Amino acid sequence: MTPRGRFFQKAELDSNWPYQFLIIVFGVVLAMFEGGLALWPVFYGATPILSLIFLFWVALHHEKLVFLVTGFLIGIASDLLFSDLIGGRATAYIAVVFLMDIRRAKLQQGDFRDVWVEFVAVTTGVVLFQFLVFSALNLAIPAITPVLFQVGVTLILFPIGYVILTTVNMAFNRIRVSS
Repeated sequence: MTPRGRFFQKAELDSNWPYQFLIIVFGVVLAMFEGGLALWPVFYGATPILSLIFLFWVALHHEKLVFLVTGFLIGIASDLLFSDLIGGRATAYIAVVFLMDIRRAKLQQGDFRDVWVEFVAVTTGVVLFQFLVFSALNLAIPAITPVLFQVGVTLILFPIGYVILTTVNMAFNRIRVSS
């Protein structure tokens, strides 16, 4: 008797689901870490947007592992943790993933300056979107100084985060190749 049928076929071992799940989990952990940074007096009320740095980097370098749902889940976790506007950051993160799908080829051919300028535009767009939606819903303009501080710290931390994520990625690739 020879085994036939779908139950006896070989398993697909090259699935991307575990990596996609790890990206979402790491993004949510970064969002929690952002909330923890809010307890430090230096960042009180205006923590850097580390999850945006991570999402931008992953969307740029690992396009097969990032979907719109990834941006939504990381953004909604961030919204649920410390936002008055549920869905604001999630919507902005979906737009970031969509924009990175369009701009990826040009950014990968350019140098780091092009990537950083694009990140400046993305960060400004995300914060401006949240600012405008929050202002429209609450009929009040929030304080601009913490918003500018948050953008500034995020932009300063982007090169450091980019180098760290690239180094970790290269280390994982070496481990994967050697095994």
